[in-house]
Parts: sequence; structure tokens; C-alpha cells
Amino acid sequence: MKNNESHFFTIGEFAEKAGVTLRTLRYYDKISLMKPSSYSAAGHRLYSNQDFARLQQILTLKFIGFSLDEIKKITENDVTDENFVKSLEIQKKIMKQRAAHTFLVIKAIDEAIDMENKQNVSWDKFTNIINVINSDKRLIEQYENASNLRARINIHEMFSVNKYGWMRWYFDELNLPKQCTILELGCGDANLWDKNKDRIPNDLDITLSDFSRGMLSDAKANLGKKSENFKFQIIDAENIPYDDCSFDVVIANHMLYHVNNIQKALSEICRVLKPGGYLYCSTVGQSHMMEIRDIMSKFKSETMDIKSSDITSRFRLENGAEKLKKWFNNIGMKRYEDNLIVTEKAPIIDYMFSMPGNVRESFNNERLQELNKYLKDKITTEGGIYITKDTGFFKAQKSL
Repeated sequence: MKNNESHFFTIGEFAEKAGVTLRTLRYYDKISLMKPSSYSAAGHRLYSNQDFARLQQILTLKFIGFSLDEIKKITENDVTDENFVKSLEIQKKIMKQRAAHTFLVIKAIDEAIDMENKQNVSWDKFTNIINVINSDKRLIEQYENASNLRARINIHEMFSVNKYGWMRWYFDELNLPKQCTILELGCGDANLWDKNKDRIPNDLDITLSDFSRGMLSDAKANLGKKSENFKFQIIDAENIPYDDCSFDVVIANHMLYHVNNIQKALSEICRVLKPGGYLYCSTVGQSHMMEIRDIMSKFKSETMDIKSSDITSRFRLENGAEKLKKWFNNIGMKRYEDNLIVTEKAPIIDYMFSMPGNVRESFNNERLQELNKYLKDKITTEGGIYITKDTGFFKAQKSL
């Protein structure tokens, strides 16, 4: 065995330590679910310590109830391997959601068992069980969304030059009036409120909404005991389920470019705002993270769609005012001064793979190694990778 193989385990050693069969490892290799980290000079499979973490993720997701095909899809789009803590945190959240869902299924079954007149079976009870079981179909999407959102947030939290932080600055700029009613659309994991827990006035009436049930679960978990002061609602921004003139302030933090019909969403926001109420909608400029796009272009494959990965073009600092003016008056825009100096390669890869456009799927092991080497060399040579940030928000008022 070569010297650089001394840090690896043979397939037999790895299987024994992990408590799985050789057949399982060979099958996972065959279906490209978990490839060995290396091979010996004789061509035998070799596994590293990191492979234990990868195997743990696979077995955890399998235990939760995902099929191997679903697990393959999840792990292909999940964050890269250097920071397994992120993966564990997301697995924990998904496990809690699965446990809660299982409890609901058991409750529905108990209701069917406890039917008062067992001679006259209510078949509606069985329909209810089926509906509860089917309510969990979006779990994979929630897993991917949580993973991708965290990857995009992490790079900014770790490497931003402006240490005050976007969420603190944005909260300052909201300048929320006393006793006002607030609706946030696309709240994600409630990062805006989590970063400002220490200074949220008690007299605010705040509704946090998202299209994803999983994101709202994350929002409640992040806010902890503070979540008792918020209302939570699943909302499609194109069809807001509130009466006209319900809110003093609507917040859309980096989310309008995700909406299919932006004008429909803006019309709904205008409708639910009180006369004189404000919309605060943040977004990015054309140059935002452009160095990431340059790297993606450098490693572009036939299957990667860079255009679809840059969905922000639908509502940017350069064109947002034009889209807002049909519904709002007194439109102003303000930028946040910042950039990134990234000194680790993993967060860049995580960020790239969190974007749409088949980015992760377009990288085989060889191309991923090339990307890792390119980023490592660039960081070593330049002391870090400079990435442009161009972030800001529009403040727009509904006419009186």
C-alpha cells in the first residue's frame, strides 16, 4: 500500500467499523450514491473518515423514510462535504418534521379505531388517514430549500467585510412605527427577526409567511420562545389571504425575484397595505456575486444552465423601481456597502451548488476536484477570493 493510502480504510475495514455489509457498500458505489474516496494501486476501494459522515447521512435519510433514489437526489444537491455540521442540523430538522408527521398519522389511525359505532364504519376516517399521509410529499423540497438557503446565508455571515451585518442594517432602515401591523412575505427561516431579537418592540403585530411549510417550521425553531410573539401563515405572494388595507408595512426580503408573476404579487401587496403604508423590498444589483458567476462560467458544462441560476434579473436594483411604480408612490432606493473576502473554498462551492440551473448535477468527481484545486490555488496565491456584493432595498408607499 502506498504512503498516501495509510489514511484510508479498506472496504472490509470500513464495513466492519460502520456496521454495514460489503454488499451494501458495493451497491451504493454501483448506483453512484456513495463512491469510495480513493482506490489502491491494485484498484481496490478505499474509504476515508469523511465517508463515515456521508454514510451516516445516507442511513439517516433512509431511516427517516426516503428511498435510495430520493436520497441520491437530496445528497447531490446538498452542501459539500467539508462542513458536515450543516448537514446534521438539516437532518435533525427533517427528522423532527417526519416525527411530527408520523404523530399525525397515528392520531388519524386512532380516530378511525375509536369510531363509536363499529358496525357502521365511517369510510371518511380512512380518507382522512390517506390525506394525512400524503401531506408529507414536499419533504424533499423542504430539505433542499433549507440546505440551499443556509449555504447562501453562510458565505455572507462568514466572509462579509462589513461586520455590522445586512439583517441589522436592514432592520434599522425599516424604522417601524409603533403599534403597527407587519406582514413579511417569504420569511424563510426568520433570519431578519432572529438577528434582531434583542430590539423587536413588544407592541408590533407581526405575521411571518412563506410558501414552504418547512421554512415556517425553521422560522419558529430559530425564534425559540420569541416565536410566541409572531403569527405564522403559509402564503402565496400572488394570492395573499387577507382583507384590503390589513397592514401598515409589508416586507419582502430578497424574495420578489422568486415570484412567477411579480406584478400580480405587487398588486396583492398594494391591496393589503393600508393607505400610506409602506413596502420594503430588498434585492441585489447586476454586479452582485459576479465573481461566482465567472467561476461557474469557467467550469460550465453542457448540462449547466447559468442563465436560470441568475433569477435575480427579474427584480433588481436596476429595474425594480420601474416594476413598482404601477402600484406605489414615493419610491426610494438605498444600497448596503459591503463585499466578501472568502478564504475557504467550501462555502463558495456550497453557494454555487445552492443555485438553480443543474449546477451540482453538472459536476462529476473529476470536475469537482478541478474546481477544488482552482479555488485552493487562487486563495493561496491571492490570500482570498474577492466577491462583489451589491445589495439594497426599495421603500415604496401606497397612495393615501
